[in-house]
Amino acid sequence: MGDRYVLEVTCPKCGLRDDDVPYAPTCGFVDWKCDNCGHVVDLEKYTGISRKKASNAGVIQKLIAKIGHD
Repeated sequence: MGDRYVLEVTCPKCGLRDDDVPYAPTCGFVDWKCDNCGHVVDLEKYTGISRKKASNAGVIQKLIAKIGHD
């Protein structure tokens, strides 16, 4: 589980703009395909937000460890 984003993406090939693109790298939503020309955009490269940055697994593990010590 991790952060989810709704992005505004402009196709670098044809210029089509989509303002409702889901990006949730920990859930497998990592690419966007342009409805106009079919070009596929890697959303990690487009945003600079990696799966690791979007993940909250570390926070969850710390909380579980803390609960286990109480």
